[in-house]
Amino acid sequence: MQKFILRLLLIIISGALFSQEYKPLSLEQAGKRLLPQFSIAVYTPITDITLDEIKKQRRELLDKPWPELKNKDNLDVIQSKIQGLEKNDAVIPITIYKPKNAENLPVFIWFHGGGFIFGTPKWDHQRCADYAVKGRAVVINVDYRLAPENPFPAALHDAYAVLVWVNENAKTIGGNPNLIAVGGSSAGAGLSGSLAQYARDQKGPKISLEVLEILPGDFRTDYPSTIEFTRVPGLKSQDFPIMESFYVGKNGNSKAKYVMPGNIDDVNNLPPTVIFVAGADPLRDSGLAYADRLMKAGNFTELHVFAGYAHGMPLPGSMDITLRLMKQFLK
Repeated sequence: MQKFILRLLLIIISGALFSQEYKPLSLEQAGKRLLPQFSIAVYTPITDITLDEIKKQRRELLDKPWPELKNKDNLDVIQSKIQGLEKNDAVIPITIYKPKNAENLPVFIWFHGGGFIFGTPKWDHQRCADYAVKGRAVVINVDYRLAPENPFPAALHDAYAVLVWVNENAKTIGGNPNLIAVGGSSAGAGLSGSLAQYARDQKGPKISLEVLEILPGDFRTDYPSTIEFTRVPGLKSQDFPIMESFYVGKNGNSKAKYVMPGNIDDVNNLPPTVIFVAGADPLRDSGLAYADRLMKAGNFTELHVFAGYAHGMPLPGSMDITLRLMKQFLK
């Protein structure tokens, strides 16, 4: 009788778990997912993505000056351009952060966020300088091509072109071609994850570490986090189909490999990876799903979940974690 009751309880509990329904959160409910000091953020205006809005934001970003670096005396900052991957590709603007007297240092290639449709290296100017000084590394901040004018694989080709250029020219900028890391935030994390796969499959330069912050693993909208954070200020899952259509273009396939890291079947033999996930982010579950796949495939994977943080909020301690892993894997 006891065994029967136990089995019945297991069936009931399992059924309850699998029947759980997820619904879009109200602003009040979404606010409760944030730390108390951030909860007011859910009442900021909600904006929708349109081509006009994208162009407006790009103009505003273009007009903004590069921020003044707090540690500018400790490094050289060099603005440069390199040739794109294909013959007719546009040149790729890069910003190089080189610690004073740099020689044979690891190289960290960084990609900014912005949903693949806007964004600027200016956002991460101080961050890249900090990685360079605190991590004793040469950092490359990449201004890759954006959609919809340049749909996939333009950004990926730019990323791979920079990787190849770094591998061939590292010594001229004080770097070590055998110690290369890639990383990024949001769309930049997605681009970094796809770059690691692409470089592996192309038998390209070795990547020793990848840093994926608030990663979009794929464009799926049926995760609990995408269902719940359907319409909130900042990034909302309601934006995903628009970003998807812009990024892949009219004739593109958003499920093709390399479009997003989670699309690929083979996740074996990828670089050591650290993934940062925000708990109140519609991207949360796609990032968790990709981390889970990497772990199960036997890749070194370190996962950090920041409960109470929304997409784009600075994640406390993430730089220290990255610096620790740079010291561990870039030597």
